[in-house]
Amino acid sequence: QREPIRLGETLSLSGSVTAIEPGARGEFITCRFEMSRPDGSVPLVLERLSLRADPTKQSGAAVSKPRRSDSNRATPRLALLRRHQLEPDKVAQFSIEAENLIHSDPEVARQFGFDKPIAGGLMSVRYMMAHLWRKGPLATLRMSVRFRRPMFWDDELQLHAAGEDGQQLVMLRGADGKVVNEATVHDVTSL
Repeated sequence: QREPIRLGETLSLSGSVTAIEPGARGEFITCRFEMSRPDGSVPLVLERLSLRADPTKQSGAAVSKPRRSDSNRATPRLALLRRHQLEPDKVAQFSIEAENLIHSDPEVARQFGFDKPIAGGLMSVRYMMAHLWRKGPLATLRMSVRFRRPMFWDDELQLHAAGEDGQQLVMLRGADGKVVNEATVHDVTSL
């Protein structure tokens, strides 16, 4: 988010696929989206890398996603901020516009190698954004999010702040304590 966006403001959305790379379980799709105003200014830019899973590929195959090296990263100290209990009906409703049945139909989820439907990654990003907005609306935000593993539609999620500066947010699955996604807040200003 480059500048504030008012509720009800008219914006146009444009986007494009910028890369498609093969992976062990399907294709990795990189997209770039821009929200623009009638005057041509662009207050919001989003880049997204997602897996388009192929159900014909082995469900147990390791994902060969392009990734940054984690070998030099120290494990940050985590401070619990909040817990969020996912509910199947709310997870399905959240993703209804995407028309991706992996979020709402147990049989479709099984076809892709999951025991039950998975929550859309943007649900946990929404919880992170709510944390960032706790003191009021944001004027600008530059944040990178890395989705590491699925969240199931009935998981308890735990939002943690990592490191001393609190500029890293980490979402864990409550059942096993595994990281589902991480966010680094590069720049944020409040209104």
